[in-house]
Amino acid sequence: MDTVQELQVLRAELIREIDDRITCMIQSLKEDQNRAIEHENRRRREKEYESIFPLNADTGIFKGRRPTGVIFEDGTREDVPTWKRVFEEIMKQCNSDAERHKALMELRGKVLGRNRVLLGSEKGKMRSPLKIDRALYAETHYDTETLLKILVTRILEAVGYDYSGIRIAVQNE
Repeated sequence: MDTVQELQVLRAELIREIDDRITCMIQSLKEDQNRAIEHENRRRREKEYESIFPLNADTGIFKGRRPTGVIFEDGTREDVPTWKRVFEEIMKQCNSDAERHKALMELRGKVLGRNRVLLGSEKGKMRSPLKIDRALYAETHYDTETLLKILVTRILEAVGYDYSGIRIAVQNE
């Protein structure tokens, strides 16, 4: 075989190898896209099974329902499986603002329930304390309706936090 023929054979082999590799890469990309599309469709179907209500709605709407997410005014969503986690996410969002943090720290020990401190600097006599920040704990051992009323009326309103844009996603019955 002369040099020209050898080069032509080499060219054909290289073209086949490149073609095979590109075909594999295209197939892999298509599979990734299909997985992503299926994941999004599954997520969309799951979301069809939930309703979304504003936090400032009557708390009775939430009674007996399971939360699935907290949606903040900027559109960010935190998936949450329990009302305690709803409470935690909203409190942490409130606490992330420097002014509200200061107000929360000043409110410690001043928000009282019948038998327990609702917002305090230590776990103390809390039955189910939730750590919000260093030296900032909240009592969360309450039913859904009471927990949300405490959050909204006794804490968020007291520190001047605008919660009107917060929405809660719950499972449909």
